[in-house]
Amino acid sequence: MGRGDVIGSLSGIAIVAVFLALAALMIARKLPALLAVPLMALATAALAGVHDLASIVTLGAVKLAPVYATLFFGALLSRVVLSTGIAETLVTYAAEFGGDRPLVLSLLMCAVVAVLFTTVTGLGAIIMIGTIVLPVLMTVGVPRATSATLFLLAFGLGYILNIAQWKFYGTIFGVDRTAFQSYAFVIFGIQAAVLVVYALVRARAARGYATKVEPGEQPRKRVGPLALIAPILPLVLLRGFGVDAIVGFALAAVYAVLVTRPRDAVKTLMAAWIRGIEDVAPATILMIGIGMLLVAANTPQVQAAVTPLVAAVAPRSPVAYVVLFGLLSPLALYRGPLNPYGVGIGVYTVLLTLHVLPAVALVGAVMAVVQVQNVCDPTNTQNVWVANFTGTGVERITRLLLPWQVGVATLAALAVVLFGGALFGTAP
Repeated sequence: MGRGDVIGSLSGIAIVAVFLALAALMIARKLPALLAVPLMALATAALAGVHDLASIVTLGAVKLAPVYATLFFGALLSRVVLSTGIAETLVTYAAEFGGDRPLVLSLLMCAVVAVLFTTVTGLGAIIMIGTIVLPVLMTVGVPRATSATLFLLAFGLGYILNIAQWKFYGTIFGVDRTAFQSYAFVIFGIQAAVLVVYALVRARAARGYATKVEPGEQPRKRVGPLALIAPILPLVLLRGFGVDAIVGFALAAVYAVLVTRPRDAVKTLMAAWIRGIEDVAPATILMIGIGMLLVAANTPQVQAAVTPLVAAVAPRSPVAYVVLFGLLSPLALYRGPLNPYGVGIGVYTVLLTLHVLPAVALVGAVMAVVQVQNVCDPTNTQNVWVANFTGTGVERITRLLLPWQVGVATLAALAVVLFGGALFGTAP
C-alpha cells in the first residue's frame, strides 16, 4: 500500500469517526441537525484535504435552491388552507358523516388528514389540524393512544404524496419524478392498507376509553364545496397536466382565497406568505446544510477517502437492499445513520456520488425509511406535540407503531426490488 493509499484510508476512517460523533451528539440531543449537517460537510471536506472550504459553504447554500422555492410555495398554500377554514370544514364534514361510530369516524378523519398533508407542511399545520381532529376522536371514545397513533399514521400517509417532498427527492438525487412516482403510489397503497388494519386491530383490542374532551371551536364559517378541492389541486395539476409543483401551489393558493375570501384575497395571501415561510424556516436551514454536504461529498478528495469504506458495506443485492432499508429501517430513529433529515443524509449522499446504487433505487430506499422516521421517531416535533396533547407517552407511540412501520418499510423496499429488478441486474 502506497503512502497516498494510507493517507486516504486514514482520512476515510477519520470521516467515519466524525460522522459517528455527530450522530451520537444528535441522538443525545446535544446538537441539532441544523448544525450537525453543515458541520459534517465542513469536517468531511477538511479531513479529506479540501482546502477551499469557502466554496463548500457558498455552493452548498444554493445547491438545493429549487427545493427551497417549492417549500415556500407549498407553505403558502398550507397556510391558506388552514386560515380560510378549508381544513376545519373537511374535518367537520367527516365528523358529521361518521356520527358516533368511532371506527368509521377514525378512518374518515385519517382520510381527511392524509389529504391535507399531501399539501400542508410544518409543525404549525400539525398543531392546527391536530387540535381539531384529536379532540373529535377522543370525544367519541377513541382511546388516547389510538387517536395519537392514527393521526400520525394519517400524516405519514399523506406525506408520501407531498409534492414538495417529491421535489426534494428529485433534486437531491438528480431523478425526474416520473422515475419514482410509481413507487410512491405503491408505498401509499401499502401504508393505507396498514393504517386500516391497524385501526381494526386497535378497535378490537380496545378496552379502556378516553376521557371525553370537549371539541375545539367550530369553523367560523364553512367554506363551499368548490374550496375543498384546493388541498389536492397541486397534485392533480402535476399528475394530470404536468404543471410544475411551484406553479401548482401558487394556483391552488390563489384559487382557494378567491373562492373563500375574495374581498380579503391580498391580505390573506400576504399573511399566508409570512406565516408559511416561518413554518418551513427550520426545514430550509436544514436543506442548506444538506446542500453543503452534497457539494463536499462530490469533491474528488472526499470520494477518494470514503470509496473503500462505503464499497465494503454498501448493499449490492436485492436481499441486502431489503434488509438494510426495510428490516433495519429503525436505524433512522433518534437521528440515526439512515435518517435522511439528519446526519444520515451523508450515507445517501455517499452512496449516490459513488454510484453504488442507481439514483432511483436510493429514492425508493429513502421513501421506505421515511415511513419509519416520520411516524415513529420520538425526537420528531410532531410526535412530541401529539404525545403531549393526547396525554400519551412519546415512547409508547414508538412502541405501538414501530412494528407496523418496519413492515411498511420492508414491503416498500421489496416493491422497489420487484418492480425495478433491473436496477440490481435481475429480472423484474
